[in-house]
Amino acid sequence: MTLAPGRPKGGSDARARLIEAALSLFGNRAFQTISTREIAREAGVDASLIRYYFGSKSGLFEQMVRETIEPVLTRFRALSDIHSPDDIGDFMQIYYRAMAPNPGLPRLVLRVLQEDEGSEPYRIVLSVFSEVMQLSRRWFDEVFTRPGYLRQNVDSDFARLSLISLLVFPLIAPPVLMRQFGLTPDLESLLQLAKHNVEVIKQGLWHVDSRSQQ
Repeated sequence: MTLAPGRPKGGSDARARLIEAALSLFGNRAFQTISTREIAREAGVDASLIRYYFGSKSGLFEQMVRETIEPVLTRFRALSDIHSPDDIGDFMQIYYRAMAPNPGLPRLVLRVLQEDEGSEPYRIVLSVFSEVMQLSRRWFDEVFTRPGYLRQNVDSDFARLSLISLLVFPLIAPPVLMRQFGLTPDLESLLQLAKHNVEVIKQGLWHVDSRSQQ
């Protein structure tokens, strides 16, 4: 195999290993406490590959967040074009499939967004999740604010908050708390939770006659 000009030596999977190492380290510790050498050591590659692939530690951090959440964003973009409330279950499953192998990411996002608003990680995470929130608002507004879908006494903004809470809370709650409810962060448990969440949404937010319109 011929190496690209200037590329340091490393395995063909070096980039993926760096993303995986970054997820492991950033998921448990603050951005500022982790060096590029430590990430490279965790990945088993030369530290110069971080600059080659990502430009910097910040670049690696940003790609780690974006590439992990991309399946969710892709599906949300598709849902925004479909405008069908029936797809909420499909979306929840995709979200949990993306997050189950990366349980540290939701907590990382929460931790970073509680940090100094001027920090580089804050800017990166806010940029990525601003798109998530924009897509969620667009889809929710185009579907659930249609006449007949939401129950008459349900506020649309609160309904969207309830939807996000059902989706996200199990992944950021203390593990000891979730174990009290018999829930573990493995994919099988999360997919069962997704089915339950859909029923809660249908029974609690949707108007009973809306299902006849689908």
